[in-house]
Amino acid sequence: MRKAIEEGINETCEIRKWNLWALNARTNHVHSVVTANCKPKKVVAAFKANATRKMREARVWSSERSPWVGGGGSRKYLWTEKAMTNAIAYVLYDQGEPLPE
Repeated sequence: MRKAIEEGINETCEIRKWNLWALNARTNHVHSVVTANCKPKKVVAAFKANATRKMREARVWSSERSPWVGGGGSRKYLWTEKAMTNAIAYVLYDQGEPLPE
């Protein structure tokens, strides 16, 4: 599932010309840092939709129900270079041990 989620998010950023600075799909949640030309709510919705499609294509999610918890997830604006650097470090290095591929 994690691989399909990462593929969906990467593809979304490529198609929409968003800059993906960091991505870490864990066993029960996903963290990302992205620069986009739209509101964070739209980014999260696009990520969820394409990640779900990729999971279904990979046959690792077959339920008609959404794999995502309601509420949309955390959506924070990063206004300074320090905030951006800290968020990237948090996503990449502060989530616990790396998970196997």
